[in-house]
Amino acid sequence: MKKISVAACVCVVLFSFGMHGEGMREVSAKTPGAEENLAILQDIIRENECQVGIAFLGYTNEAADASEILEYTKQEELAAAYPFLQDGTVVDAGGFEIYAVVPGDDCRISIYPAQAAEEGEYSDDLNAPWYMGQENEVIILRCNMSEIHSNVMVSVQKQNMNVQYHPMVSLKDGHLAKEAYCYDFSMYAQEEYDTELDIRIAREQLSQTDEVSYYLGLGMSLWYTGTEEYIEGKNCPVFVLGTDHEDHFTKENYYAVGDNVVYYYDPSGDAWLLLGAG
Repeated sequence: MKKISVAACVCVVLFSFGMHGEGMREVSAKTPGAEENLAILQDIIRENECQVGIAFLGYTNEAADASEILEYTKQEELAAAYPFLQDGTVVDAGGFEIYAVVPGDDCRISIYPAQAAEEGEYSDDLNAPWYMGQENEVIILRCNMSEIHSNVMVSVQKQNMNVQYHPMVSLKDGHLAKEAYCYDFSMYAQEEYDTELDIRIAREQLSQTDEVSYYLGLGMSLWYTGTEEYIEGKNCPVFVLGTDHEDHFTKENYYAVGDNVVYYYDPSGDAWLLLGAG
C-alpha cells in the first residue's frame, strides 16, 4: 500500500508548584465531551508511536495567574477540538509561553527544573521535581523565560519507560521544536486543524459500521496508521483493526474512509473494496 506521512512530533507543557510561586490549580469539574475527546487524542498519540502530545497555546505576561493561564484552553477552535484541556492541572514554572501536555495511555507526567549547560545541553534537577502527575493527567504549563532555552524538563513515564522533553518554540518557524516520540497537536493553521478533524470524523464513522463495531465489541482495537490511500479520486485516511497484546499489536484488517464511504483492503487482490458491497 502507498503511504503518505501525516503530521507528527513536538514538545510538552506544564505548570507546577514551583520556584516561581504561582502554584498549582487542579480542576475537578468535567467539561462536556471531555473524556471522549481525550480518548480520541490518546489514540492518535499512540497511532503515531508517541508517548505524549504537546500543543503550544500562546504567549502570556509575567503577571498572569492560574485562572488567566487556563483561559488559553478556551480559545474557540481549541475548546471545540480538545475540551478536556479546560479540566487540566495548571503548573506554573514562570515564563511567557503556555503549553498543553497530554500523556499517552497509562502514562504520567513529571516536571523538573532545567538550566542550559555548555554546548547546548541541559542540566536537569531530578532531586527537586516541580510537579509529579497521575496517570492520564493533563497538564497546562507556563514556562520559559528565554526564547533560547527551556527552563523545564518534562518526563513521561510508563512502567519502566521514561522519555524526556524540553518544550520550546522553534525560532525558525514559530512551531514547537520537534522531539522524538512527541506528537504536536498545536493548531497553527486552519488546514492542519481540518486534517485532524477529518481523521476523528472518519474514525467515528468507521467505528459505527456493523463489521468494525462487532470486532470492537470483542475487544479489538482500531488505530489510525498516519497514512492515506488515494481511492476513487479521494485521499482516504487508513485505519488498522487488530488485537492489542501486552507486548505487541497484531494487525488484522485495514480500512479507509473518504467522503462518507468506507473501504476495506483485500490483500489477495491488492485492492480497496467497498465495505458491505460483497
